[in-house]
Amino acid sequence: MTTYLGRPGQAGRLAIALFLALTFTAVHAQDEETPETDVAAAPSGETFTYQPISTESPRQTLNSFIRLTWLLESAVQTYRAEQTRANYNRIVLLAPRFLQLIDLSGVPRASRRGIGQDTAINMLDIIGRLELPPLSEMPDETAFVDESVEATWRIPGSPIRIVEIGEAPREGEFLFSPRTVDVAPWLYQRIRHRPLRTTLDIESWNDTLRQLHGPMIPLALTTNLPDGLKVRWLDTPVWKILAVVIVFLVGAALLIIWHRFVHRWGARQRVTVPLIHLLSPLAVIVVTLVLRSFVADEIDVAGYFAQAVDVTTTAVIYLAGVWAFWLLVVLVSEWIILSPRIPDTSLDANLLRLSARVVGFIGGVLILAYGAQNVGLPVLGLMAGLGVGGLAVALAIRPTFENLIGGAILYMDRPVRIGDYCSFGAYTGTVENIGVRSTQIRTRDRTLVTVPNANFANMEINNWARCDKMMIRTTIGVRYETSPDQLRYLLSGLRNMCYAHPKIEPETVRIRYIGYGPSSRDIDFRVYALTREWNEFFSIREDVFLRVDDIVAESGTSFAYPSQTLYMGRDDGLDEERSENAEKQVSAWRNSGNLPFPGPTEEQIDKLADTLDFPPLGSQGAYDSQVQTQEAVEPLSAADSDEVVDKERAGESEDKRNPT
Repeated sequence: MTTYLGRPGQAGRLAIALFLALTFTAVHAQDEETPETDVAAAPSGETFTYQPISTESPRQTLNSFIRLTWLLESAVQTYRAEQTRANYNRIVLLAPRFLQLIDLSGVPRASRRGIGQDTAINMLDIIGRLELPPLSEMPDETAFVDESVEATWRIPGSPIRIVEIGEAPREGEFLFSPRTVDVAPWLYQRIRHRPLRTTLDIESWNDTLRQLHGPMIPLALTTNLPDGLKVRWLDTPVWKILAVVIVFLVGAALLIIWHRFVHRWGARQRVTVPLIHLLSPLAVIVVTLVLRSFVADEIDVAGYFAQAVDVTTTAVIYLAGVWAFWLLVVLVSEWIILSPRIPDTSLDANLLRLSARVVGFIGGVLILAYGAQNVGLPVLGLMAGLGVGGLAVALAIRPTFENLIGGAILYMDRPVRIGDYCSFGAYTGTVENIGVRSTQIRTRDRTLVTVPNANFANMEINNWARCDKMMIRTTIGVRYETSPDQLRYLLSGLRNMCYAHPKIEPETVRIRYIGYGPSSRDIDFRVYALTREWNEFFSIREDVFLRVDDIVAESGTSFAYPSQTLYMGRDDGLDEERSENAEKQVSAWRNSGNLPFPGPTEEQIDKLADTLDFPPLGSQGAYDSQVQTQEAVEPLSAADSDEVVDKERAGESEDKRNPT
């Protein structure tokens, strides 16, 4: 079976889907239910309806393989009679279904098409030559209910086994074991002299399917080729190898012409050059995918040569991916430099280019490692081994390397710049230099502090040069003798002063009475000064605090200070009348079963909801809300309105008689 055992080509998928639907409908209408048939009793030329692959037991797996074999015989016979795309697609459709019966989890991803294809062809020749027992004697779903019994079955007369898969995604299915990949070629050579059970006039599936090709190549042309070109080399006929070489040489020539055209086209600018050059690796990827699909679908190589084609094309695609990734990173870096108009020769521009190339190199290595892993090279394991070998060197240069990375982080992240005033750890000062190994900071006492970049990059750095405004915050404590109205007057005066100050941002004013201190009523004072300079900030804060002193004195109170006041007087005791009323009320609650403990009921909570006034009655906010509430009430009728007017007039007359 030398067809492409992966997904069909893009151009043929629609035709395959349409043909599958028509075939399934026609066959299903003729025979809605086909009973399970014994292998030996299967009549010559019998075809089966299209059914999903069944792998619930060794019996179902082998039966599925036999059914697919009969369908393949019919498809090959039809294609020989009429070389059309639809007939060829029947073979293409059946090809990947054989692979679903073989466990290829141990085969590298890039080689699964060639190795799986070769294994399936050998299995066709092996199953067609072995004397198989009746299906009724093969293990079914109930054979391995007992967990002590090993879930495996060996085909009589061969070392090939059908085993249960224990790992996702095909856990619980019975497939031909991974060892089949190694055993099938050897076993076929041992029994190739036996007759092949088939309805076709062929002696071997290996000889027949490896000569098969797509409808774009005339069948008469390949039939009349010299026998020397039909000889197989690397499990593929020589004429197919020559055809593949010619196809890829033509593709390479087209890519070279395209690459030269792209390099001569377009303006020579830092941004447009990588953008235009990016078309070359993209063209390589597209052309390689198209040619690989053509080789797999039309020329239809197999065996070791198919593995070589798959590995080579996969390597070319990943190399072109590395090329495209490198150009894309360079393009992004140049666009960033051009976007905010960074000077082309500045340190920032050079640092961006260096960073882009580092990212491109690391990304390229990762892409190559992933591609090598797909073609079967244990690159990830090799890299792990090299990492263990280089551990000693890494430990020796670790401090220097950490400082180098720290310096790069300081340049890229830029928590501080040269000339910024900042605080870190126990130091505060101005940044004078950011070097490769360390950062130098001039402190307020004019000493020079040198901090390793690795340590400095990991610190919590407070950059005062980056603040857009500076906060003034303090707690104002006034004496406990201050009355609530005095406190309201004081709060209003403080807020008005801040709103009126030209150097205070009005939106950030937050002055609130926050509670009771040990010896004072506390007011939280927090505003933002509209400045970025320390000297100006200190002068603004000084002016604000002096104005606070005036407002506190004007309110008739004064600042509190830690003190204790001893009041001596005669204790009047408890209010007996109110105490008695409180006890009677609690007793009544208890007797009626309405004691609100541990908490009130939901009904009581609903009755209490919104019964207090806020803002307090008499404040401007409360007045506005009362006016809005009155305006929202439904208008009075004419009669009710006249009655209200009469009552108001009577009230005015009464007020005139009683002016007090």
